[in-house]
Amino acid sequence: MSVLIRDRFTCQMIGCGRIEPNTSLLVADHKLQHHGDEALFWDENNLQCLCKTCHDKLKQKQERAQARW
Repeated sequence: MSVLIRDRFTCQMIGCGRIEPNTSLLVADHKLQHHGDEALFWDENNLQCLCKTCHDKLKQKQERAQARW
């Protein structure tokens, strides 16, 4: 919740910027994949607010593309 508040309930995905007061439609997303690293998992500087649409479509697509390399 602190990440959503810090980011003012605004999607941080470039080109989106959606302000969403319904927190069930927001995700605290890891900027860098943590791969089990607890410090990175809990690091609030590695978290950003994304709307569920951006997270479920755009961010997941980016992560799948990176996994291929």
